[in-house]
Amino acid sequence: MYFKKNLSHKKSKGNLRWLLVFFILSAFFAIVGFFCYAFTHPFNKTQMAEIKETWVYSSREDPDTTFKSQYVKRMDSIEANETMIMSRTMARKVDNPVLLVQGNHQWFSLWLDDELIYDYSPRNQGKANSDNPGKITKEILLPPDYIGRNLRIEVSTPYENYSGLPIRVFVGEANSVMSYVVAVTMPLVLMVVISLAISFALLAFIIRKLARQKKLDLESLLLACFGLSLAIEAAAENSIAGLFFSPIVNSLLATFFAILTPLLLISYYCCKMERFQHTYKLWALPYLTFSGVIVLGALLANVDLPVVKPWLDTLNIFGTLVTSYAAIRESQNNNRFYLFCTPWIVLVASAHCFLYIMSSVGTEYSTLNVTALFYAIILLVIFCYTVADFLQKEEQTNRQMNFLEIKTSLLEDSREEMRQHLLEVENMKQAFAKQLQMVQFLVEDENLSGVKEHIEKLQQDAQLLDGMSTVTGHPLANLILSRYQKIAQERNITVEFAVELPNTLPISDSDLTNLFAHLLEHAVREAYAITDPSQRKITLTIRYQEEQLYITCEHTANYHENIFDKGITAELPEQEEFDLRILESISKKYAGHVTKYNTAKTDTVRIHLEM
Repeated sequence: MYFKKNLSHKKSKGNLRWLLVFFILSAFFAIVGFFCYAFTHPFNKTQMAEIKETWVYSSREDPDTTFKSQYVKRMDSIEANETMIMSRTMARKVDNPVLLVQGNHQWFSLWLDDELIYDYSPRNQGKANSDNPGKITKEILLPPDYIGRNLRIEVSTPYENYSGLPIRVFVGEANSVMSYVVAVTMPLVLMVVISLAISFALLAFIIRKLARQKKLDLESLLLACFGLSLAIEAAAENSIAGLFFSPIVNSLLATFFAILTPLLLISYYCCKMERFQHTYKLWALPYLTFSGVIVLGALLANVDLPVVKPWLDTLNIFGTLVTSYAAIRESQNNNRFYLFCTPWIVLVASAHCFLYIMSSVGTEYSTLNVTALFYAIILLVIFCYTVADFLQKEEQTNRQMNFLEIKTSLLEDSREEMRQHLLEVENMKQAFAKQLQMVQFLVEDENLSGVKEHIEKLQQDAQLLDGMSTVTGHPLANLILSRYQKIAQERNITVEFAVELPNTLPISDSDLTNLFAHLLEHAVREAYAITDPSQRKITLTIRYQEEQLYITCEHTANYHENIFDKGITAELPEQEEFDLRILESISKKYAGHVTKYNTAKTDTVRIHLEM
């Protein structure tokens, strides 16, 4: 039977869907775990270490005033283009000694006592002091006699935001450099991997939708670009990129995409808004335009992006506040996206507001790009919502398809029944014409008894033209109930339907179909299990009154004597539980309830829905 096959597939489809979700999540966490283990175990941690607590800081202009790095993380007195001195005595002995130096938009020179071992200064690079130093990571070999000698690093920068910051210095064995760099930048590595994976998944979905529906999904495209921008920013911030790419390239990529990332996110937020989208555009459009003009003007005027970024960070402070307010208002308006994401949006926006304030006043200092990390968090949250929303829409589409298939099957049966009925009517019409012709002959012969006999025959034939039997005036309900009448007849089940329904009901066709189908599947299955056909009976009463739908379905069960009790099949409890679960889920949608009770011989299900 088509209904039975269609409804039984629901359970298997649901199980497969959850198995697929579980498999994807398991694979995702397995990959993350693999990266964490592979990058943190290939070396001995004692072979490489970052020098943090043993520096002595001073200014070239005032060498007598010194500060210990144990207490000072940044020298606020150092201004742009002023040289900061970092010094310490080398005491740790390692084989194949190497220094790994990471500069963040800083010029620097390394000295061992009075010996210059590396020079990354404007003069050495053929540039001016005001030029962009970029983001550089350099591996420097130490001479064998470095123990006991004084390591001095002279650091300067043309940018106020980076002045007074010490450069990062690692010391250890040459063979452990790469593995250690990967280990200390693991958050950025994972950020790149996850962001790229999400972006490629979204791009694949966009291409699939474009190919099938000839429609470009702008929201998903913005989210994919946001993830891609975040991945490039994190990759450019990574120390590994500093080893392989030009400092200027790293600086340009890191700064440009750090500016672009919030612009894409705000554009995505705007697209997801409904009621307050127009109001939010009053902020978003000027903000996007102003940011674009500043970046374009800086590129055309040959102004370094690190110079203009603090201005945009100041603008982003207001952006976080406006976005938080708009997200809260949208969630109050029952926007599904913002109902799910608003707590995370407000949390991330608050963190970004604090970070942008620190960046604007020049107090930001962290070895990790915390701003990008919070963007990665909101990207994961939005992607999880997108996947859940996609699965829900797919489920709704599948339900609609299943309903259309069921309705098509019902209409096909009805069409066949109608064709048979019309054929019978045509035959009766021909017989009726012959009877009328015979009556005409009898009237001409004045045979009154014969006329009376043929008129009685015509009256009997006319009673057969009453038409197809209908259970109720509701078209869909009539199709479903007629189908189950036929099924019950084929299985020797006596049915009594007392149905009072209007032509239309305030319930979706899909829910009505599932309601009747699962209720009658349950009744037919258990009634048919009775071995004695004379005891198989189903009584269905349906009444709609004052926007209340009352359904009572009673069927004979005889659980202790039917075929299920003899062990022929063990599916009865599982199928009954599934049917009742579907009935309860539909009832809850309409503020109703399901009541089930049984006696030794009967099983009764009562359903009450409030429309």
